[in-house]
Amino acid sequence: MKVLIVMVSLCALAQCRAQTQPELSPRASLSAGMGVEYASYADVTTLINATVAPAQVVPRFKTAVEFFGAGTMPLVEPWLLKFEYAYTLATFSPQGAYGPATINVIYQMPSLILQYMLLDRGVYSVRLGAGGGYHFGRLEENTLYFSDAFTGKGPGMVVEIEANTAFGDHLYAYLGANARWELVGTVVDARGASPGVASSGSPVTFHSFGAGARLGACYLF
Repeated sequence: MKVLIVMVSLCALAQCRAQTQPELSPRASLSAGMGVEYASYADVTTLINATVAPAQVVPRFKTAVEFFGAGTMPLVEPWLLKFEYAYTLATFSPQGAYGPATINVIYQMPSLILQYMLLDRGVYSVRLGAGGGYHFGRLEENTLYFSDAFTGKGPGMVVEIEANTAFGDHLYAYLGANARWELVGTVVDARGASPGVASSGSPVTFHSFGAGARLGACYLF
């Protein structure tokens, strides 16, 4: 809900300012930064909760940290094409049957995103985008007695809004919000074994949904 409020507010601000400042053509850009994501990892939390005491049950939604880098090039005005690489990490620390455990949920997400330039007024710009890519997931499980890692891959989709405010002629502050759907399939270890089964009785997948906010820097050419 907070992500939707931010998107609506930015769109309203863009429309208000568009009446008073001259329009510029979209420009190529490079951006990087970090953010936070609030995501649901259904199968992972089901797997964890099957091995912990009731008092240790973890919630289905978890906060993750995100790092990203991206490059954007103009197409036919007002469209742009963006290539992005994002890395997210969420950590669970349950008290399991084998003592305290650390479980890391990692996504690597290269994506192509088609953006629509709402406006570019020189000192600020606003873009909407949607796209996806083939993404990679990793589940790391560490306890006092053993460690293992499980990997999977599959498609992912993202919708986003980004706004850039000038620090100088080319350097801008980056503010963004997005929503993601990850359909990374069954995760297995080096022997081809799954860490367990989900509530449906099938092997654990890395399906997830999340929404997040970002802050960073952007260089517009």
